[in-house]
Amino acid sequence: MSNHSHWQLGQHRGNGRGGWERPLPPVVVQLQNVTYNFYMTTQQLDPTPLRKMFPALQLEVNGETAVYLDGPGGTQVPQSVIDAMSGYLRHGGSNSGGPFLTSHYTDDITSATRAAMMDFYNARRPDEIVFGQNMTSLNFSLSRALARTWQPGDEIIVTRLDHDANISPWLLAAQDSGVIVRWLDFDPTDCTLRLDTLPDLLNEKTRLLAITYASNAVGSISDVRRATELAHAAGALVLVDSVHFAPHGLIDVQALDCDFLLSSAYKFD
Repeated sequence: MSNHSHWQLGQHRGNGRGGWERPLPPVVVQLQNVTYNFYMTTQQLDPTPLRKMFPALQLEVNGETAVYLDGPGGTQVPQSVIDAMSGYLRHGGSNSGGPFLTSHYTDDITSATRAAMMDFYNARRPDEIVFGQNMTSLNFSLSRALARTWQPGDEIIVTRLDHDANISPWLLAAQDSGVIVRWLDFDPTDCTLRLDTLPDLLNEKTRLLAITYASNAVGSISDVRRATELAHAAGALVLVDSVHFAPHGLIDVQALDCDFLLSSAYKFD
């Protein structure tokens, strides 16, 4: 969270409406060359009105209110999202690109969503945003497209900290293309990637680095910017799996300078 956001929290102190009460000192986490400041607050917040916005949270199991702990498997959605989706299906379901009203409606929704996601990632242009079935399917498609530019003997790098969705597509593409796969390991003491060994893996034959932004298994955060700098210096492209970072942190693809970044909206919608 930025200093500006911290200032905003401070402005709500003592507002008498159940808002933020007072800011606490930031918790500073240093991972490799990246410093993260996590700001916490004491707060007076009644979650009941918020919970009522989510129909799934009204479920009871054995007479007790259900608590959903499988966040990595997807999030519950508020009624407003359900209404928007069902409203589209009732009134505007149509293929895009047609010369009729409902098709224009579909195009408008898609364009507005693409612009919103441009802001979410701080991309330069809306046409940098691509929608697909899910991250895994998109990555398989992307791996096949990039593999067409590879030659036998080229190399790619994957990590031992990534979800399989950012490993298997590349292993299969490499196998079919005669490309060598190199592995970037992690430090078992803190479960962060050993970026100090990355220069030893990179060379003039490296075509791609596929790296996780945050581990789905342990939550450790990667220094993506540093990894990108090293990979680009060797002439390699960089793909970032941000599925497990996007729900929790701000993403700035311009600052990261990565070539591709993937996430799954159902994790944070």
